[in-house]
Amino acid sequence: MTGLPLHRRRALSGVSLRVLLAAALAASLVAPAWAEGAPRPAQRSRVAAQPVGVTSLEAALARAFASNPDIQAQRGQVRATNETIAQARSAGLPQVSATAYAGVLATRSIMRGPPNTVDSATLGQRGVALTATQTLFDGWRTQNSVVQAQRLTEGQKQQLRAIEQSILLDVATSYVAVLTGHALVDVQRRNIGFLSTTLANARTRLASGVATPTDVSQAEARLSRGQADLSAVEADLQIARDRFARLVGAPAGAQLRPVRPLQALLPQSREAARDVAGTGNPAVLAAMEQVRAADAAVRIAQGQMLPQLAVQGQVSRDYDTATDTRRVDSAQMVGRVTVPLYSGGGQEAQVRQAQELLGAARLQLDSARLQARSAAFAGYTAYLNAGATIRAATAESQAAQVSVEGMQKQVDAGVRTLVELLNAQQDLVIARGRLIQAHGDRIVATFTILAATGRLEPARLGIASLVPAGQPVAPARSDWDVRGDAWHDLRTVPPAETRPSQQKRSGN
Repeated sequence: MTGLPLHRRRALSGVSLRVLLAAALAASLVAPAWAEGAPRPAQRSRVAAQPVGVTSLEAALARAFASNPDIQAQRGQVRATNETIAQARSAGLPQVSATAYAGVLATRSIMRGPPNTVDSATLGQRGVALTATQTLFDGWRTQNSVVQAQRLTEGQKQQLRAIEQSILLDVATSYVAVLTGHALVDVQRRNIGFLSTTLANARTRLASGVATPTDVSQAEARLSRGQADLSAVEADLQIARDRFARLVGAPAGAQLRPVRPLQALLPQSREAARDVAGTGNPAVLAAMEQVRAADAAVRIAQGQMLPQLAVQGQVSRDYDTATDTRRVDSAQMVGRVTVPLYSGGGQEAQVRQAQELLGAARLQLDSARLQARSAAFAGYTAYLNAGATIRAATAESQAAQVSVEGMQKQVDAGVRTLVELLNAQQDLVIARGRLIQAHGDRIVATFTILAATGRLEPARLGIASLVPAGQPVAPARSDWDVRGDAWHDLRTVPPAETRPSQQKRSGN
């Protein structure tokens, strides 16, 4: 700038100054927005602290077994039904009660005359009594009620096993769906890459006069179809991931591990699987317990028509029972025998009703056994079919791959048309998809057989160590704890922060 005239140097200096000022102003305006958009250190730490999704089937099964709400609800049902055993036993144990009373007794007596006289008195009566009753014989209703409660509790436990295995089957199915979905998406993306390259080559060949516009249109159509297929499998994958998160309570990881083979847990044949399901399926075992409970209900109803024997003892102390009596102490022991003779036919109707329910329970057992055997047979058939499909699809995929590679060379040499290459690529994609789906179907069929035969359990699956200890059943509470809670309800007062006096002081 030293060689320029003075007025030119001053003009350039003014322009440079304005440029610097504009740059500084722009930096001052952009810097806050840049700072807002840039991740702060705390934000980075929060993103890094996000939990990683479930990446293995064993972890997914263990998490669902420990925290699935349907399983938790059934465990609560088991604990609730288990309390009916204590309720049934209480009928055969002594019943002790204490009684206290206080009141006023006013009397007025008119004596025959002549002359008629009137005698009146007012007494403040009070007294206490302790009564104990023991049933000696009630037609074996107590014993049968205990048996019924035990059978119902065992039935609920078997129902819990059925729900657990059903949830584990759903988790395995959803895991396989996510695993299969990722593989299908990868196949479709590779197909998109191949079709994009083919379209680019077709356009290059068209520009050089080797290809025709029809070849380019065919490649464009196949690429559009491939994009639609990719969108479809991506949508299916998102649905499968959402279902997995709902069942497991955690999202699936980006990379899922392969499923460990479980063929060693399967029966040897379809017939063997059907036989095992008929005796080991949890639904069948639950139906068996229902039959035993219904049989006990018949005996309970019949026991109402048998004699009842009980003994009762009582000690009491009464004050001011009469004008000339200060206190009366008494003790008694009474035995009672009750023989029901006729009750209008109600007890007999209850017996007939219980017998009909027993027959219905037996029919339900037959239905549950047939369903379990059919599910095991169908699952084993699907397992064998998936194995045959895997073998055929593997050979088909290998042959299709060789066909595409050879067809590509022949198209470059001008021996084959582009549409033949596109058809061969479509066959390869279909073969790979069928192979992936067959692998998934075989895994699902394996878990279906295990669930139908009652073998889909943490111990057999090798995930028992991953399940938190003490998960199925919580410790029972004692009678005194429950009674203490009942009395505590009468002594409960509002918390200090909600008392009216403090609310007035706080101005609320």
